[in-house]
Amino acid sequence: MRLYCFTFYWEKIQKEGYLSLAANKNPKQASVYARKAGSDKLKDIKDYLERQFEGRTRSICCLTEMPEIKEYEHPYLNHIVHYADIISFELDDLIKADLVEAIWCKDCHETAKIDYEKENIYRLKSFDEIDTSPLPWDDAKEKYGSPYNMLRHYFIVLKKGLIPPEFISLERKGQVFED
Repeated sequence: MRLYCFTFYWEKIQKEGYLSLAANKNPKQASVYARKAGSDKLKDIKDYLERQFEGRTRSICCLTEMPEIKEYEHPYLNHIVHYADIISFELDDLIKADLVEAIWCKDCHETAKIDYEKENIYRLKSFDEIDTSPLPWDDAKEKYGSPYNMLRHYFIVLKKGLIPPEFISLERKGQVFED
């Protein structure tokens, strides 16, 4: 099964692989969790994430499909669809290489409409439980917080916190933008 990730670091990933928060020596992505962690200190953010589920800091977030390139109502979703690179990997290859420890699903599509702070995260008993039905890209609205609150996605917990570069492909290059 092919899984997809948005990134702004394709050149780095080609050399080092796709690094989780735990494997990354300079994790810029940690700051997005500062508000929920109640601190901007990396240790506090990591502690908060590990309280969500064991291995959360060694996980990477992925989707079961790539979005269509079009205009979306949610500004951040619109931004990443147009400007981020999309990389992919074959989950079966990672499993065969004994790189995967567990898979968790975050599916807040319905709960986010009521309380976007509430997280519906659960561990899959089997890799076969990954839902590949179409994602509701157009349901992502800014009022529901992150677009990921409306898109079912998966956390692949990696034994060493990284996917080596030889497992990763570039699916779509994002547009270059000016700051």
